[in-house]
Amino acid sequence: MRRVIAFQGTIALVTALVFMYMGYQKIESSLFGGVISILNTILLAKSVEQAGEAALEQNVSGGTLVLFKSLLIRIALILVGFYIGIVTLSLDALQMLVAFAVTQIGYVFNKNKTIY
Repeated sequence: MRRVIAFQGTIALVTALVFMYMGYQKIESSLFGGVISILNTILLAKSVEQAGEAALEQNVSGGTLVLFKSLLIRIALILVGFYIGIVTLSLDALQMLVAFAVTQIGYVFNKNKTIY
């Protein structure tokens, strides 16, 4: 999992530098979007681990419930994160969204069977 998080962090940093090269003065927005994505990955990893433990105990419905609750928590985290970034911290929404999306795409391309 550390490899994936390091890869996502690198992508967020590169995205921030690209925005800076394009003339944006503040890179905090991109970094904040990347952090939201990384937190999402960490929560996903923990829920997959918990669901796996439930499956080992032959508790299929418990594993499904863990994954479903994790999905709701991760969606709430993303929404609250964007709200805090855009409304409270007055960060640039475009940078946040692009960094979040690119970092999530990086997760998809970097994951493998042994990610967790």
